[in-house]
Amino acid sequence: MKTPLILAAVLCSFAVSAFADEKTAQERLDQTFKNFDTNGDGSISLEEYKAGMAGNMSPARVPKVFKEKDRNGDGQLSKEELLIVPQDQQPQKPAATPDKKKSK
Repeated sequence: MKTPLILAAVLCSFAVSAFADEKTAQERLDQTFKNFDTNGDGSISLEEYKAGMAGNMSPARVPKVFKEKDRNGDGQLSKEELLIVPQDQQPQKPAATPDKKKSK
């Protein structure tokens, strides 16, 4: 009856691996947020966002994206708001194709 033990060990290893990946993603998010939040007040101002995006986004586009991310309109980005993907960067859904079956 070694098979159930091996299976249990494999499943346990997948669960630990999934948890580790989740923790790593959270750690990456925390570090990214800290990189933007240069004054350490727990939120990202437009100026901090501009500085963090320098070289990665055109300066003219930064305020538009910041406003789109700032869902509660408080002029600051929270960690959750930082994750919001701007509308123009979201994957586009393929156009629906009409059903080619002919009705009788």
